[in-house]
Amino acid sequence: MNTRTMLAGLAAATALIAPAAAQAKDIDVSASLTGATDYVWRGVSQSNGDPAVFASVNVSAGGFYAGAGTENVDFAGIKQEYDLWGGYILPLGKAKLDIGVVRYGYVDAPVKIDTLEVKAGLSGNVGKLGLGVTAYHTGNYFGSSQPATYVEGSASLPLTDKLSASAAFGHQQVDNLPDYDTWNAGLTYEVLKGAKVDVRYHDTGTNAFGKLGDARLVGSFTIGF
Repeated sequence: MNTRTMLAGLAAATALIAPAAAQAKDIDVSASLTGATDYVWRGVSQSNGDPAVFASVNVSAGGFYAGAGTENVDFAGIKQEYDLWGGYILPLGKAKLDIGVVRYGYVDAPVKIDTLEVKAGLSGNVGKLGLGVTAYHTGNYFGSSQPATYVEGSASLPLTDKLSASAAFGHQQVDNLPDYDTWNAGLTYEVLKGAKVDVRYHDTGTNAFGKLGDARLVGSFTIGF
């Protein structure tokens, strides 16, 4: 299955869901398409430093949400990744608790590395400053048969009506494998309604991934609809 096929599948899913959503006021359907100079996940390039295209569709209703996405990758002979997610967002006063699952799948992988993570995240605002912390856990980290936990803290701040700054710091822990820290910081600008440009610096505290984990600047453009 190639990128074009995956994108066509996402488009078809959106077309099927949207008419029903239009008749139900409590159901919201959104989609996005992003082009980036690199695909960086937890500080490590998944596209071997090359550009990547991301497409996703998300459906939410009454606090529940589910979605699917796909993007190109370049490692271990794998060229395409697809992701599935779902969960529930529970309001806690001025904060929100997000509990869900995320599945990472890989098309034509030579070995089984598909991974399922459970997650729990808490987010809220202190004035204009947005703060959040999220933890992810899996019992089988990308085919290693090892449990792993990733915890990330994030912050965001609007600078103007269209420009915002954000940053995150995370720690990846894997049993019997090296742990590492990762961080990023960047600026996001809303070019027009539904269209944003993001420029972000990524780095890690490890050399275990070679040049794939080196510091890098990534630019992206996202259209949401």
